[in-house]
Amino acid sequence: MTMLFIVAPLTFMTIEPLYTIKNCDEQPHNVTIKVTGYNEEYFEETFYELNPGQVASVKKTKMLLLKWSNPFKDGYLHYASGDYHYYITSKNVSINYHSTPHLTNTVVFELINESGKFNISVREYT
Repeated sequence: MTMLFIVAPLTFMTIEPLYTIKNCDEQPHNVTIKVTGYNEEYFEETFYELNPGQVASVKKTKMLLLKWSNPFKDGYLHYASGDYHYYITSKNVSINYHSTPHLTNTVVFELINESGKFNISVREYT
């Protein structure tokens, strides 16, 4: 019965993506992102070709969500056990970012070209 109350939020909450990449530039860009989870909990390396205005995102897997919702794990309920490492690169610009994912947060990377200078910004929403 206790497990039902722990897992129930997974069916009623809005679960945000693990990350999102937005091309806010007027030019297309190639992007590579590598995400490594704490204790080898997760690994992904993906290449994207993003056109202007295009968005790519990756959902949190059901397996991760169930693992994070285990009431017997160390740490906070509905959170990963530790930081995830995000490494994103595009057009010779790279960003390293660390975050502890949970049900309702997402990391957003934006490809921006301001005054002819290309940059990658990162924000986290909870």
